[in-house]
Amino acid sequence: MLTWSRGGFVLLYKRLETGRFRLPRVDADAQSVTLDATQLAMLLDGIDVAEVRRPPAWSPPGRTAL
Repeated sequence: MLTWSRGGFVLLYKRLETGRFRLPRVDADAQSVTLDATQLAMLLDGIDVAEVRRPPAWSPPGRTAL
């Protein structure tokens, strides 16, 4: 993973002992991939983020979700 931190780029490297990283689908012409903190943590733990489904956000009864 390559990220920017104040004074320059930071390169992070991790190797799984078994298995492999399951990268999310990326368009062929994409130049970057954006993951939130939860997706990044799952990816680094070897979890296939494409198969994970989040439940809809809770909203009080009688109100519609924004």
